[in-house]
Amino acid sequence: MNGGSAEIDSDVALLARCRAGDATSWKQLYDSNFTFVERICRRLGTPDAELDDVVQDTFLIAFKKLDDFDQGRVSTWLYRIAANLVSSRHRRRRIRGALLGLFTEPPPVPAVDRAYDAREAQAQVAAVLERMAPKKREVFALFELDGMSGDEIAERIGCKVETVWSRLHYARQEFERIARKRGLP
Repeated sequence: MNGGSAEIDSDVALLARCRAGDATSWKQLYDSNFTFVERICRRLGTPDAELDDVVQDTFLIAFKKLDDFDQGRVSTWLYRIAANLVSSRHRRRRIRGALLGLFTEPPPVPAVDRAYDAREAQAQVAAVLERMAPKKREVFALFELDGMSGDEIAERIGCKVETVWSRLHYARQEFERIARKRGLP
């Protein structure tokens, strides 16, 4: 038995206990996946101010949809829930921003110091990621930031490996274009 099928078997058993109402199993599911879900939400461009809410919403949806999960890895299932939530929030934020832009003048862009500390650099990357198309952002974040292989990404997002490479190519171009527009090196 390989590691992947052992992980899937373990996930299925854990979810069966969760469905049976075992609170300890639900806590185990939450604790063992919290960091992963938080990292994915951040890498997909969730602003720090919304991060806790998106992570909690991911687990809330997972809890409500326990009966819908029947095969595969729990991490892949949680990834899809988180990615859909992040995408939905980005969409709402863009719509709200567009509506507000109709009625107000845009705020001035703050000057950026040449010496970035790690936090500022992370905020700049998050701002660029937020403006990227969702499918491109997803592949870019998983490959460039999380270091996943093409095969792993294809499995996570449910597409062919060739599609991953194509999206990554265009995502890199889009990332560079947006970064240049924002005056980033």
